Amino acid sequence: MTLYLMRHAEAADLDTEGKLRDADRKLTDKGRRQAKRMGLLLKQLDVQFDQALASPYARARETAELVVAATGSTVKIRTLDELKPTARDNAMWEALFDIGGEDVLVVGHLPSLAGLAGSLLGSLADQPLWFHKSSLAALHCEMRDNRKPRVKLEWMISPAMAKRFAMRHPASSHSSMQKE
Repeated sequence: MTLYLMRHAEAADLDTEGKLRDADRKLTDKGRRQAKRMGLLLKQLDVQFDQALASPYARARETAELVVAATGSTVKIRTLDELKPTARDNAMWEALFDIGGEDVLVVGHLPSLAGLAGSLLGSLADQPLWFHKSSLAALHCEMRDNRKPRVKLEWMISPAMAKRFAMRHPASSHSSMQKE
């Protein structure tokens, strides 16, 4: 199994009047560009998902939708409460294990996403991988009988790296994705 762990793209700030709940914050224009750009990069890398999972928070669902659409995939996005920002890594892993799949996109939040990565990689640090908004890490998980898998970090890409790639390969990316 390969897990593609992604932090949601840039979202609107909470308003000062408290009219917008954290769970309802949607992506900014920049966030939509970040998500689309990451999806286009995944398409260039020939990454296809057989599962796409997202936190029920609006910004995570929207990020997943844009990434999946940019790859050209038709996979349906499932939301999981276990992917909320305060989720525990064991609960997240159990939910992912139960759903299964070979190539699984997981869109979530900090600190839970970093906690899951740390737990799977066997790190004692709270957040061994720093997920900037729209960052994506590919973790190869070698499944073992009734135990946590052996996990190897295959690669990690930040939104800045994805932007540089898009600027160097304009034929592979839509030109509106290049500006910020």
